[in-house]
Amino acid sequence: MGIGFLFHRRHWVSEEVEVGMMKLGLTLLFPCYIVSIIPGNPALATVSSAAWAIGMGFVIILCGFGLAWMVATLGRIKKGEGLRTFTIASGIQNYGFVALPIIIEIFPDNPGPKGLVFVHGVGVEIAMWTIGLAILRGRADFRSIINGPFIAVVTGLFLNYTGLYKFIPEIVTTVLEMLGACAIPMAIFMIGATIGRYFERDILIDAFRVSLLSVLVRLCLSTILILCMVKFLPLPDDLKRLLVVQAAMPAAIFPIVLARLYGGQPQVAIQVVVATSVVGMITAPLVIAWGLGWVNL
Repeated sequence: MGIGFLFHRRHWVSEEVEVGMMKLGLTLLFPCYIVSIIPGNPALATVSSAAWAIGMGFVIILCGFGLAWMVATLGRIKKGEGLRTFTIASGIQNYGFVALPIIIEIFPDNPGPKGLVFVHGVGVEIAMWTIGLAILRGRADFRSIINGPFIAVVTGLFLNYTGLYKFIPEIVTTVLEMLGACAIPMAIFMIGATIGRYFERDILIDAFRVSLLSVLVRLCLSTILILCMVKFLPLPDDLKRLLVVQAAMPAAIFPIVLARLYGGQPQVAIQVVVATSVVGMITAPLVIAWGLGWVNL
């Protein structure tokens, strides 16, 4: 992320290159990665496991929006001053780009949790493009749900439950894996570059209050809520492992783009992302370690 931030601030990444890299990741690299890890994944042996992952993705984000709106209102962030932007920025955790490499590192011999990341992400995407966008602009955009990763998840689940993945030639799976391996580092690089693009002087306006409230929502209240769901709901073990990591994640980067495109306040979203990312570097290891122990994983 730091390298991406530096490259953008030094003007080594032009806007055309940045947009091209985002399109490359969304339409090719991440779909390749998703199709390479879902078919045959033991965590997706039953349809119910996929349904749980998607459903939890939607419910967690919905609860996150509610907590963020409540805390922002109590913190006297008003409409016109960033209330809507704060709500969607603090309500969505970084469910993919940051969570995935952590999951791969923590569970190197267990393909289950990483196979659920983007299935879980379908629920997150549905919540973001319906409830989240309605909060920001007053109406949803169902068409935006149908993107490269969504199509890849549907394709991967189809191949998985029909057993057709067993007939895919090895050369095809090798190409998918090689292209998919580029997705994660490029995505994290682009997170830094995106922050660099919107990191202007007005970033300091009301930064302390927004940062403090976002840490309270994202890394405290939402974390407690997700861990309680993991503890007390009858979820598959691999989904529990995924959600413990999700509980520790900072705010997602994409609300910065949403705020810019749909009349929000990007500086508020940047404050949320930066604050939760910095504090999350300290809290995430503690939350994950304690959380896995608390839920007996």
